[in-house]
Amino acid sequence: MAVYKQDDIKELYITAYGASGEGIAKEGEFVFFVPFALKGERVKAKVKFVNRKNLVFCELKEVIEKSEKRVKPICNRFTRCGGCDMLHLDYGEQLKIKKDNITALFRKNAGIEVAADDVVPCSKPLGYRNKIQIPFGTVNGETAMGFFRENSHKIVSVTKCFLHGEWVEKLIKVFLEFAKAHGLKAYDDETKKGLLRHMVARKLGNNYSIVVVTNGEKLPYEKDLIKRLDKETGDCYALYNSVKKEHDNVVMGKSVITLKAKDIYADVMGIKMKINPYSFLQLNDEIRDRIYKRIADEICEEKGEGEEKVTVIDAYAGVGALGAVLAKRGVTVYNIEIVKEATEDGEALAKANGVESRVKNINGDAAKILPELIKEIKGNKERDNGNPKNGKAPIIILDPPRKGCDEKVLETINGITGEAKIYYISCNPATLTRDIKKLSEGGYEIGYVTPYDMFPNTKHVETLVFMKKRQDIEGGSL
Repeated sequence: MAVYKQDDIKELYITAYGASGEGIAKEGEFVFFVPFALKGERVKAKVKFVNRKNLVFCELKEVIEKSEKRVKPICNRFTRCGGCDMLHLDYGEQLKIKKDNITALFRKNAGIEVAADDVVPCSKPLGYRNKIQIPFGTVNGETAMGFFRENSHKIVSVTKCFLHGEWVEKLIKVFLEFAKAHGLKAYDDETKKGLLRHMVARKLGNNYSIVVVTNGEKLPYEKDLIKRLDKETGDCYALYNSVKKEHDNVVMGKSVITLKAKDIYADVMGIKMKINPYSFLQLNDEIRDRIYKRIADEICEEKGEGEEKVTVIDAYAGVGALGAVLAKRGVTVYNIEIVKEATEDGEALAKANGVESRVKNINGDAAKILPELIKEIKGNKERDNGNPKNGKAPIIILDPPRKGCDEKVLETINGITGEAKIYYISCNPATLTRDIKKLSEGGYEIGYVTPYDMFPNTKHVETLVFMKKRQDIEGGSL
């Protein structure tokens, strides 16, 4: 059996794609992973390391025979900056890879053969992001801004990013000129010294929310920064300083100091949503609205009157934007959120949009709240001869963080009897498929799996799964 060692140069024929969009070649018992190589290409690759399972991880050195799906990347930082994975690949092919990866993960992680829908494309594969988190670093002795090389804390300096609009280029220019004018140094992860850590910015309409993250209690020369930003943005922004002295990978500190106040709002399908520096909002407005519209349209098709009225529980609600969209169409919504500040923002959101009578925001752990809430909804608090007047199960929306759902939440949902239905939104196919397996074991069947291209030109994908309880399932505690 051949033995491969670091720095060996190997000629390979790429026959498939991996989960991250990398090219895969096989030779005997060995599997080679070559980032930025495309299916159908013959390449030269340098071995970086070999693990004990005969998996060989390589670096692409030369493309000998090119695929017709290869395109010239628009960005000269591509392959060096860790931001994009597929900028070298025809967009239609990107969508096929993401669909195939979803299907493969359902088979591998859940043991389920699914006929996933085609990935819903984004009309703007470039310039679609409304938010950026960009670190400061030092390049050739100068303060720079950019992105970390993959699996490192080494900065690749950038002056623009094609996944964002021109607004990011303008902000980077302002901050670099500001840092240079006052000799401000970037934070160094090794020495733990340096002031400037990150710029976190979001553009909503013509307004900006901008946070400067510092390794210090105060951002010096703030008036000069405000003057520079006023000139560049036309005074349409809020500016904050977040102090972050902990030496970890969390971007922002636990609080912010307002340097320049301005109310910033997002419009989510007609819902006016006030944004603060800690607000969660999907970074692709178009794809977010497509997902929300589909869910709202399908739920509202079922909405009846009186005893048949549809009730929805959003178990990981955040500030409740989707719940407000549903409530505006007459649906009763319960939002569960563990972060107190998000629940408070949810209350303000409901009132500002006139849907507070149909929205109940509950602060707490969904694993603890969900069981009693389902019992309350199914019992409807009113009983006729001891029997529930409304035994209709609520529709459950799950949009958890990347780590997926709490196991107790899944156990609770599996315990629901009746015509229970689930909409599961996920940006992490690995935890999605793990959770879907558990729900399937609890008696739910998949109605559809639809991937959405929330993150064009990267390996990431957003997926919406609809499930409903099989009617041949008996038992259950709720």
